[in-house]
Amino acid sequence: MITRRSFLTGIAAAPGILATGSLWADDKIVAANPLPLHHPGKVKSIIFYYCKGGPSQAHTFDKPGRIEDPALYPWDFQKCGQSGLEISELFPRLQTVADDLCVIRSGYGAIASHAEAGLYIFTGASKLGASLGAWMLHGLGSGNPNLPGHVLLTGRAAGDKWAVSDGEVHGGARAVGAGGLPPALQAQKVSDLQEPIANLDGPLTGAAQQRWLAELRATNAAFAARHPHAAQLTARDESYRSAYRMQTAAPEAFDFSQEAEDPAIRKLYGLDPQETRSTGVKLLLARRLVERGVRFIVVPSVSVPGGRGDWDTHTPTQVREALPKLSLACDQPLTGLITDLKQRGLLDQTLVVWGGEMGRGGAGHMNHNGSAFCWWMAGGGVRPGFVYGATDEQGFTAVEKPIHVRDLHATMLWMCGLDHRQMQHNGVGFDTTCKVAQGIIA
Repeated sequence: MITRRSFLTGIAAAPGILATGSLWADDKIVAANPLPLHHPGKVKSIIFYYCKGGPSQAHTFDKPGRIEDPALYPWDFQKCGQSGLEISELFPRLQTVADDLCVIRSGYGAIASHAEAGLYIFTGASKLGASLGAWMLHGLGSGNPNLPGHVLLTGRAAGDKWAVSDGEVHGGARAVGAGGLPPALQAQKVSDLQEPIANLDGPLTGAAQQRWLAELRATNAAFAARHPHAAQLTARDESYRSAYRMQTAAPEAFDFSQEAEDPAIRKLYGLDPQETRSTGVKLLLARRLVERGVRFIVVPSVSVPGGRGDWDTHTPTQVREALPKLSLACDQPLTGLITDLKQRGLLDQTLVVWGGEMGRGGAGHMNHNGSAFCWWMAGGGVRPGFVYGATDEQGFTAVEKPIHVRDLHATMLWMCGLDHRQMQHNGVGFDTTCKVAQGIIA
């Protein structure tokens, strides 16, 4: 039996386990007890490319019918693919996969201030709520108990001297948090692409760690037998074991070095040019995580030189400076991701989402706008080469088939086989007034 001295020595010698254990303290809830599917669902994973700052729908995927100030709209739209989907010339690569995209032009209900809008677009709540990724993980359970099921991928790739920032979400940790759901459902942030999960390695060998864990479990079992009300001990013990399993699984999942030696992969994801390198690396990592069962991955856009650096463009100067760089940073990597998922037979079970926390429009044309925003989705059973809804002539207000932020969340959960009306945890429930947009689903 382990002694007090050897127990304390073991704790001191196992920083990797202690550093990551608390993140999966409720691992049994996450991995072992998914909800029964409410209906057949195709989506097993979601990759959300988040455009920080709120992209202008009228410059990207929703061509305005009437333009009052041509200086604000210097780019044309082209009809693309067999579907004839209209896409801005800012995205020449995405134009080639137009027939895979489902463009939602009638989003509304966003909040027109960035920090609060970031919270709202991820959680559907302006104060404190569980994020969409947390709800998905709660419903489906972990696809791989050796890896976090909900990941926020930030950071810059090695050698990237172009991106101004690593990428982040408005609203901070709360935007991708668990709200009233178990804390283990919150996103695990990865900000160092070279060492994605810090402090995994400890000085103990594999065999010594296994002995330490076995002795710890025996000690905990003896204590639990005397104090059956102390249920937290069992969860904590399991979290140590989960962290131990991660020491092998996480480095392998995040090690893309062999793939990156393939010239075809480098070209597909844009790993060589400075402008696409970091986004390409993160989307390649997202694909690797999807292959290994990770449920929800957020990849925020990086900030770029010029303008405000992100999609928060208000003036003609900011539009001309920032939008070509922001679109360049994601155009090839997103096209590569869709193409790669399709080639690997993963696109049908993976939903790729592009969008920000609000739209643009109003009296000044480029003001913050919660009355109209545009997202697109690909894969996961959505209708390909399809446009859902419409805005008014100037693209300022959703007028046809308007779909609220929370309706988008409910629709994505529905594609996972989850009915938002039947999801709750300890009295915390999803908004039951939401409506699923069946017209988006194939």
